[in-house]
Amino acid sequence: MMRLNKHSFTPLYYQIEQALRRQIEEGRLTPGAAISERELSEQLGVSRMTTRQALNTLRDEGLIFTERGRGTFVAEPKMDVHTRQLLGFSEDMRRRGLTPSSRILDFRRYVPSELVRERLGLEAADEVYEIERLRLADGIPMAWEICCLPVGLGIEVGREDLEQGSLYQIFEDAGGIRLLEADEVLEAACATRREAELLSITRRSPVLIVERTVRDIDLRPVEYVRSIYRGDRYQARIKLKRK
Repeated sequence: MMRLNKHSFTPLYYQIEQALRRQIEEGRLTPGAAISERELSEQLGVSRMTTRQALNTLRDEGLIFTERGRGTFVAEPKMDVHTRQLLGFSEDMRRRGLTPSSRILDFRRYVPSELVRERLGLEAADEVYEIERLRLADGIPMAWEICCLPVGLGIEVGREDLEQGSLYQIFEDAGGIRLLEADEVLEAACATRREAELLSITRRSPVLIVERTVRDIDLRPVEYVRSIYRGDRYQARIKLKRK
């Protein structure tokens, strides 16, 4: 039972926000649990505007979400983009106990843009395989990615392999390529119409864009990938140390 201190200098909306946040973090409100603005206002004896202000903050942080015509619900916990290890999407999802899958949207071989050539250290006439995939976990769209691989790596990549398997596993098993490190650039953005349709979110919802360049043990660039993650399911966690 939530209680408010109406004599406190702390605003009522903030007390509600913090109380709901604690219930979510402690597991007393589980993913999918409904939160009624009207019932909460009546229970606490506050205006719906006060309750709405608290819910808006939690919604902006991705802790809850609203579906038109259905109501407001507790969201699934966000997953960290940074796992401190160089993992592919499939490897990462399996570690979390989820079943990964991919839907190939496009697969082609072509001479890439100057940006991609720069990231992969290619010459002007060099070609890449470009793989556009929708990445899913337990059947739910999680990320849309466009991946570029130098043709000169000498590995054969098929659509079926990429829909069911891990690209990094193909690197190691079929190509004998040992991965060493990656550079990543993160950017916050709003979903375009195309991104929203693919990820099953509303247009202009928050997304996290991650650009990754992967190198093997010889420091040779072997992959450049741009991934758009759902902002309601992912967060970036970075640990800093002061020397």
